[in-house]
Amino acid sequence: MAATLDFDTPQSATARPVDVTGTVATNSIGYLIITLNVTNASTPTRNRSFYKVIAYDNSAGDTALAVNTSYTLAIVPKLLGSDTVTVVPAWSYVSED
Repeated sequence: MAATLDFDTPQSATARPVDVTGTVATNSIGYLIITLNVTNASTPTRNRSFYKVIAYDNSAGDTALAVNTSYTLAIVPKLLGSDTVTVVPAWSYVSED
């Protein structure tokens, strides 16, 4: 009988999926910055932010690159019922021309 190991027991994180869309122009690199702001009105010491940066290289592309995907970010420690999460997606571009 095979053993199942779970190194995150008890659960110490909350997985937060984020859907993102955008367009990266031809001859450019797009940087997607996803920020999660966690706030708690009752316990301000729980306020924190998490972010992830993803690069989309379309510097050799002849057409615009459409982005329509999902990412999952981990929130540690896991969310409480009194926590609020605000998702802030943002794009930054660098032209290769």
